[in-house]
Amino acid sequence: MKKFNRYAIYLISLFVISLGASLSIKANLGTSPLICLPYVCSLITKFSVGEVMFVFTLIFILIQVVLLRGDFEKRQYLQLIIGTIFSFFVDFSLMLVNFVNPVGYLNQMVLLLVSCVVVAFGVLLEIQTEIVYLPADGVIVAISKVLKKEFSNVKPFVDSSMVIIAAILSLIFLGYLAGVREGTIISAIIIGPIVKVLKNHLDKYVLKLIE
Repeated sequence: MKKFNRYAIYLISLFVISLGASLSIKANLGTSPLICLPYVCSLITKFSVGEVMFVFTLIFILIQVVLLRGDFEKRQYLQLIIGTIFSFFVDFSLMLVNFVNPVGYLNQMVLLLVSCVVVAFGVLLEIQTEIVYLPADGVIVAISKVLKKEFSNVKPFVDSSMVIIAAILSLIFLGYLAGVREGTIISAIIIGPIVKVLKNHLDKYVLKLIE
């Protein structure tokens, strides 16, 4: 039963993360770092965000293999399957929140902050189940291991790098900043610390469900 709970919570975590990312798009103040680069690339290529996410799944797995080499766990190749599921969840959640259209800057900012908490909660569930990392988080975990730093301390720097790359590509190929605004920076800065806060308060409850 516990094993079933672990896998069920893991799948839930994937959907929660995709939902939070989709909410950040609807806030229209700049997408969250998790989806910023795929979102910009989807605008450039005209593919859906989920389809572009799948391509990044392959890229992120390759980065992990290069960084960890022999320490890359074989089970982490399952990220390919997980990445496919997550890509579907992204497009599905975007469809679910299609009706959400906040009016006014304050409402947009509230939705953005909600999206950050939702993403952080999903990340907490994901890393606590210890099944297979989402490819993007797998890269952060790999860098954390190489640098011997905590996940929550490394995430803001990786997220910020994704944002910078997205901004550069946006300016080069679209001629304007798409999906990159103050909300993107806010998300990059606060999601990692929110994960840490949620971990301190909810860790024991999550562990009861999966252990």
